[in-house]
Formats: sequence, structure tokens, C-alpha cells
Amino acid sequence: MAEPVKVLEMIGALNYGGSQAMIVNLCRAMNDDKVQCDFIVDHPEYMGMAPAVEEMGSKIFIMPTFKGTNISQIKEVWEKFFNDHPEYRILHSHSRSYASIYLPIAKKHGVKTIIHSHNTSNGKGPVAMVKDIMQYPLRNIADYFIGCSKEAGEWLFGEKVVKGDRFYVLNNAIDTDKFIYDENIRNEYRNEFHLDDQRVFIQVGRLSKQKNYMFTLDVFKKYLENDHTARLFIVGNGELKENIQNRIMELKIFDNVIMLEGRNDVNNLLQMADVFLMPSLFEGLSVACVEAQASGIRCLLSTRCDKNVNITGLCEFIPLDEDLWVKKMGEDLSLRMYTKDDIIKAGFDVKTTARWLEDFYQSIVK
Repeated sequence: MAEPVKVLEMIGALNYGGSQAMIVNLCRAMNDDKVQCDFIVDHPEYMGMAPAVEEMGSKIFIMPTFKGTNISQIKEVWEKFFNDHPEYRILHSHSRSYASIYLPIAKKHGVKTIIHSHNTSNGKGPVAMVKDIMQYPLRNIADYFIGCSKEAGEWLFGEKVVKGDRFYVLNNAIDTDKFIYDENIRNEYRNEFHLDDQRVFIQVGRLSKQKNYMFTLDVFKKYLENDHTARLFIVGNGELKENIQNRIMELKIFDNVIMLEGRNDVNNLLQMADVFLMPSLFEGLSVACVEAQASGIRCLLSTRCDKNVNITGLCEFIPLDEDLWVKKMGEDLSLRMYTKDDIIKAGFDVKTTARWLEDFYQSIVK
């Protein structure tokens, strides 16, 4: 029997939720006899999923964080890694900006390289500009290219690559069974958080500028003027945690906003909620929004999010105007929808996607 293909997933961190959780779930769903995935992280401060990764038999390697001034160190560490680990056949990078430093090192060691686009922008400002410059060469370095959508691919790789034969779309798939609406779970979680018939909003994602949490808080403050019992759940961790907490205090909405970190039960929290919010400044095809649709709830997104995420008809895209959001948040809610069949039909079920990725990995090392 042939040995499994050894694959390195450069995943950045092991946060709960988002693309990182999706990659872990994909690797878990693949056949270990055919593909063995291990993980590289460079932000070890976010390791919530580490126990689950180790439980599925995968290794975790920690690399130094790229700081802009330590390029020599980065090159040296990656060079040593591939000298010490010749068993790896594929490097699948889900990090972008400084991948142009380590992908050539992997290729020098005979490793097939894949760069994966999970987004459609780096945002604005000096840091974003540096990222844009550093990631541009990737289109000329990687062996293969994957995007969560065609738009995400065109943003990172350019139209020429997307039209070529080395680009593929890999849907941000989820385990649909985990998210099917369950009245018992809804009641259990609403009891846990002392909720009666209050309207519950939820935003899930990294506490970063991209996710636009300050806008959410300002909108929610206005919404409370007409519905003072409503609750907002913010689920995630990240660098803006303290800023968000301070803004909650400034707005005096601390009795109505619940911040939850490092949760591995987002599927159940979505059962408890009534409306999913995503006013992002930019967004690829969001895993969190696919999960929300799988739970059957209404999703309000900014017009800057990838429209392809609307795979069930539950998504509504709204300009970043506070009054418009307040109005939409107050509209009548439709009955909970059963969406599993729609999500599977659209190609967003993790089992189907894992089979494709498994076959792809095997095909490129033959």
C-alpha cells in the first residue's frame, strides 16, 4: 500500500472559526491512508484548536512571526525546516503577504506549492500597502492557486492566473449536520444566557478592523432605542478586544452586549440567535456566514462582502449606513429555514470538498 501524501498546511494560527477551522475540518475529513496533514503556525498566541488538531494525529510546527525586519531569520528557519523534514511533498499556504519569502525555499527542496486566497482585500493604510507589495510575486512563484471564490482568486493572483489551468475554486465548506436547527439546543442556550423572548443578534469573527465591530456597536446602540431588551453576542478573539470593550462602556450598552472568546460551540450559539451580522469592510466568501445560513437564520451583510456567499437566499447586502442597518435589524423575522440540502447542492459540504482536495493533493505529486 502506498504511503500517504504528507502535506503542510501553513495556517497562521489555530483560532476557532473562520478559514482556519475550515482547513482543520477538511483535513479531519480526509482519508489518513491517502493524505496526512500537519500544520505550521506563526501566531502561537492563538492556539484554541491545538488539542483537536493533535487529537486527530497531526503535528503542529511553530515558526517565528514575520515582523518585517526579520526576513533573514525567516529564511534561515524555513531552510532548516525543509532540510530536517524531507518527507513533506506539498506546502499549502493559507497565509499570503510573506509567503513570497518561504514558498521559493519549499520549491528549492522539491516541494509542490499551493497559495490559497481567502479574502478580497488587505484593507487600507501603510500595512495594507506593504502586504499588497509583498504578495504580488506569488502569482509567479506558486505551482498551484486556490481561491474561496473566483473574485478572491482574481484579487490575489490576477485575471490571467484565474483563467489558466492551475487555478481552482475550493468552496468554504462546513459540516452541515452540526448546524441544522434544533429547538432543544436553542432553548438550552437561551436559558443558559438568561434570555426569554429577546431578539438576539450575533457577530462571529476575529476582533479586527476588517470585521467592523465599531460600526456594529454604534448601530446596536441606535437599535436599542426602540428595543431595549435586545442582546448582541460578539464571538471571537483578536487584537481589538480592548478597544471593543472600551467602546461598549462608552456607549453604555454593557448590559446588552455579551463578548465570548475562544468558543468551539458556535454551531449552538447560532441556534440561540435570531439574526447574523457581518458589516465587514471587506470579506471573501465567509465561512461564518455559510455556517449561519446552515443554522437557518437571516444574515445581514455589508455590500463589501462577496455576494457569492448567498447560497440559500437568507443573505441581504446593505450599504454601511447606520440608519439602514437599524431599520433592517428591526424587520420581522421569517420562520427558521431548513437549508442543509441547499448548502450540499451548492458544494459547501465538508465531506464532498474534502474528497476533492484529497484527490487534488494526490494528483499533483504523481
